[in-house]
Amino acid sequence: MKLLIDRRGNKRLCGGDIVHTDLGVVDLTTTVNGRVKSHLGHEFCVLEPRVLDIYEKMPRAGSLILKKDLGAIIANTGVGTGDIVVDAGAGSGGTAIILGWLVMPTGKVYTYEKREKHAEIARKNIALAGLSDYVEVKLQDIEEGIEENPDVITLDLPEPWKVAQNAHEVLKRGGSIAVYNPYVEQARKGHLALREAGFREVRTIEILEREIEVKAVGTRPKTRMLGHTAYITFGRKY
Repeated sequence: MKLLIDRRGNKRLCGGDIVHTDLGVVDLTTTVNGRVKSHLGHEFCVLEPRVLDIYEKMPRAGSLILKKDLGAIIANTGVGTGDIVVDAGAGSGGTAIILGWLVMPTGKVYTYEKREKHAEIARKNIALAGLSDYVEVKLQDIEEGIEENPDVITLDLPEPWKVAQNAHEVLKRGGSIAVYNPYVEQARKGHLALREAGFREVRTIEILEREIEVKAVGTRPKTRMLGHTAYITFGRKY
């Protein structure tokens, strides 16, 4: 698999040697020093994709948790090599892929998904990322129970409060939970549910990202910014 980047910065994952683009047909077997030209003469850069390239360009069953929020989840849970992680719902498998990349080679991610179509897409994307040995997709409703004894739990569910008590019971002592919700009503209910379940250090945050525009005439924040995507609630089991 290769990552193909055109002169406009557009990227695509390529699984075969022949790629059809709006700038012409590209034969990847003619790549020289990481560069290749289409039959119309347009030049492309060819790279080996990293896990974040796959995360951004893989087929989707819905929206993904953005990198700004993933970074907060990683930093606030401390997930790392050797951890056992429970994730729900899997969706397209994006969060599970990043978590699987972090816990390898001795850890494991179990991602729950009750929708069969989404579970199948997640499995394919996880295989695309080369992480099938480290991420297992479970076609199962996490509200029915959690079978693992994880170090970290991540929830991207419409009603995460239904899982709070069970999550506290199965989580290892010292382990962390992260709950991702787009609406403040969900965040409030989830926050209170974590407290009631016995979690400590419960707090809810929001991450806003503003890029800085650098030009010859001056440097300033961009007019548009990446604003609200979700509220993230964290808790820890003592």
